[in-house]
Amino acid sequence: MDKKAMKKRDGHTHTHFCMHGSGEDTEEFVIRAIELGFETYSFTEHLPLPERFLKSLSFTAEEEDSYRIKDNDTDAYIKEMHRLKKKYQDRIQLLVGFEVDYLPEEYAFHTKEYLGEYGEYLDDGLISLHFMPGAGGWCAVDRYIEDFDMNILGRYGSFEEFQLAYFRTVGEILTADLGEFKPKRIGHLTLCNKFQTHFNPDGILGEKVKNKVREILARIRSEGFELDVNTAGLYKPQCREIYPAPWIIELAKEQGIPLVYGSDSHAVEDVGRGYEEYRKELDKA
Repeated sequence: MDKKAMKKRDGHTHTHFCMHGSGEDTEEFVIRAIELGFETYSFTEHLPLPERFLKSLSFTAEEEDSYRIKDNDTDAYIKEMHRLKKKYQDRIQLLVGFEVDYLPEEYAFHTKEYLGEYGEYLDDGLISLHFMPGAGGWCAVDRYIEDFDMNILGRYGSFEEFQLAYFRTVGEILTADLGEFKPKRIGHLTLCNKFQTHFNPDGILGEKVKNKVREILARIRSEGFELDVNTAGLYKPQCREIYPAPWIIELAKEQGIPLVYGSDSHAVEDVGRGYEEYRKELDKA
């Protein structure tokens, strides 16, 4: 592929329907993307989470709301994004989709049902791993340091063992039966590293982790998935690194796995963030 001819694309963004976003109108995101020269821009709002699963998390009521869009907002989200898609069709290609959370097996029916209901209206999407079993039950791996220490390290014992468990679960995503509209792009593959400078300050990467990543990449390629190259990690103070890490991007390039830039924008100011860093990684020999 001629890299100079590569379309400027953002494959991972959020909207005013996101309960942990800035609340700015999505049209402002689109206008900013046009100003920055993006040719393709995907709306990938969070799929609503099942109430029973949310209640199993040790969240406050406010946190429960912040991890999803509300069920009764889904129709409005689809309708509004398609309105913008039509309005700006002569200026930018807008794609409508979801960021799907990979949930415990007993909730697969929920995801499959939602994707089946809205699949005909979707152009794009990705599937991400935010939730893992913790010492006190299911928890969000990207919540905050104290929670990570108590629930993640409290269960797995070490940062490395958690990484291994995280990548094993990513492997489950690849073959999970979520129906014909299941997304084929893995979101922020190394979200498990969000707090790495705190819990792994020496940056030591064990051979077990490296081998597991190589195994996962081989399966990503064989199953025909893409990778979200998510620059949000650069702006997390305890990560300061693209998701996935640059060494993984290099391996993915060698294997010919399609890489899609994602700003993971939750505010207008996030649109296009880290795009130059993304291109530098792609342009490395």
